[in-house]
Order: sequence, then C-alpha cells, then structure tokens
Amino acid sequence: MSLRVVAEACIGCGGCEYSCPTGALSKTDSFLGIFAIDPYTCDDCGKCVSKCPVDCIVADPAWPTCYARGCPLGSRRLAGTECSVWQSNCPRCGNALWRIPGSDRWQCSVCELGLRVRCPKVHHLAGVGS
Repeated sequence: MSLRVVAEACIGCGGCEYSCPTGALSKTDSFLGIFAIDPYTCDDCGKCVSKCPVDCIVADPAWPTCYARGCPLGSRRLAGTECSVWQSNCPRCGNALWRIPGSDRWQCSVCELGLRVRCPKVHHLAGVGS
C-alpha cells in the first residue's frame, strides 16, 4: 500500500518520522508539526503506520506500491531485483536504478538493461506534470 498522512488528523508527534528507514517523512509546517510522506522516497514498508497514535497514515490509492501493485519488481520475472528507491536515479531519463540478481551494479532498466519496464513512480510523476 502506498501511504499518505491525513493532515487534518496529524498531531505532529514525530513517531512516524523516527520509524521511517528511508527518511520519507518530514514536517510540512514547523509551527504545527504536521508530517507528510514523500512518495518518491517511501518504499511502502509500512513501519510508520503502527507508530502513529492517531491512525492518520492511510493507504493512498493514487500511487503504485513498491514491489507490489503496479510495480514490475513484484513480478516473478524480476524477482530478486532491487530498487534504489530514489537514492540513485538514471542521469539520462531520471528512472530509479535497479540491481539485478548476481550483479553489484545499479543500472537503469530502460537505458542500460534494455527492458521495457520502469519504475511506476517515475511514470506517475511524468503524468502529474502533464
């Protein structure tokens, strides 16, 4: 499940931020302390959900989910392939880099590996801008 913070319910306690292994949560307002999730950094692990005392972290159906709904890395064909989860991007196309099983290099699925699939979050970003 891709996630979002319901701003009207967030109390700004920071429990979610401390539990996030990718640093995807950040304050949107320093006075109120309301948090938001960066969908490009979030790897959809869900660790923040159980840390929220007011249950304001909910599923966001507008976004594809890493390694699951909408993500090609959830398929058997690409099983074991890792994603850089926006830590590294392709300098040519901006796609998140992948590391295929047996390799120690991060590569672009399109520009270097010649695959016809890419990170769905990159695709979503391209659609949002148009």
